[in-house]
Amino acid sequence: MMTEYKINSIADFNSFLDNEYKDLNPCKENWYPIMYYDETIDLRKKRYMTVGINPSLTVKAKKYINKQIFDIKDYKDDYKKKVDEEDNYGELRYKKFWNSNIKYQKRLIDFQNLLKSNLKAEKDIYYKKFPINYFKKLEEFFKAIDKDFKQDIFHYDFCQLRETDSISIGEWLSENNFSKFNQLLTHLDKIVELIQPEYVFIFNASLVEMLMENNFFHCCNPEALYGKDHFQFYNEFMNYDGVCTRKDTKFIIGNQLSGGATSRVYRANLIANVNRLINK
Repeated sequence: MMTEYKINSIADFNSFLDNEYKDLNPCKENWYPIMYYDETIDLRKKRYMTVGINPSLTVKAKKYINKQIFDIKDYKDDYKKKVDEEDNYGELRYKKFWNSNIKYQKRLIDFQNLLKSNLKAEKDIYYKKFPINYFKKLEEFFKAIDKDFKQDIFHYDFCQLRETDSISIGEWLSENNFSKFNQLLTHLDKIVELIQPEYVFIFNASLVEMLMENNFFHCCNPEALYGKDHFQFYNEFMNYDGVCTRKDTKFIIGNQLSGGATSRVYRANLIANVNRLINK
């Protein structure tokens, strides 16, 4: 249940998330801590935002979080597929985290920063090179429009639960007539209000679909009244520049840049249009 929070910093926002996810992420056998955001960054330099659907929890990430962050020495990391994992440490992770949450939050943020960077963890046995492909493609995209992903962009995940299967996250968000989804919409509004970006980029077709179908964006052409399955349904929420808006914030939407549905032709057109919009 959301309570009224005054959010003036990322530290405030992380505290807000902790309170919100007490019910959304209760202790259970497969519990993992939520995504947190770097409290040391200078928000004045973050002119743009990117939004993903949620932080992934790959096999490598699970091994890293258990062995390197939580120091669970009994965690067996000799498996290669998630189905072969023996994981009954959720309650232990939960207890360790909340007994010393500041320490583990810092470790998680450092790990997340590595996933987005070009740094190498020479002693790391799970990640030999960075960034992961998702962030590498984002970095390449922003370089193509003459922006620096590390310096200029604030990356946010719509849902803070760690899960690789986006289908299960979509099902979770749609439960109880999208009540959780609507709760997370308020989180997105709050972080956008804090960052105040010139543009927000959402490169995730599943998340865009949910936002469109739940009337998140301003309807530019209410007289059209296309159905959700209509060929031009998304155009109801886009202006002639292909930009969606919510309040005074501009959104550019698309497929995941590292996904199979994203062709080189699509990327080329996206880059050309974004260059036209923000580098006039």
